[in-house]
Amino acid sequence: MKNIVIMLTCLSIFYFLSSQANEPDWQVWSEDIPTQAKQNNRFILIDLTAQWCKFCKKMEQTTYKDQSVIDELNKNYIAIKADEEKYPELASRFKKVGRPGTIILDSNGQQLIAKTGYIKPQWMLWMLQGTIAEYQQ
Repeated sequence: MKNIVIMLTCLSIFYFLSSQANEPDWQVWSEDIPTQAKQNNRFILIDLTAQWCKFCKKMEQTTYKDQSVIDELNKNYIAIKADEEKYPELASRFKKVGRPGTIILDSNGQQLIAKTGYIKPQWMLWMLQGTIAEYQQ
């Protein structure tokens, strides 16, 4: 009986931990992302990064590990992590946005917000929620 209780406890802990994502559900950029966003009634967030960017790494370790930010992104956004070397077309399209670059697009692919630099988790959450409140139809 004791072994069954221990096993059930372990399974419960495993289920709880696995249900809590530890990062956003990052997608790969493609030209049909806006179509997917429109079909799923979501916005698009592009995290434009670079290997040399220390604040990109800081956002990855803090902002994009914050459970509230993760939940909001996974609920209302298609999240794209785009290193400028792997996605030169995005780097070129958003060349005026520094690194880290946080770009929010509507489901038509139109830019709504473009921020340069580190964004604290709470500020990111407010920006994500504010975008939904302001632009969602």
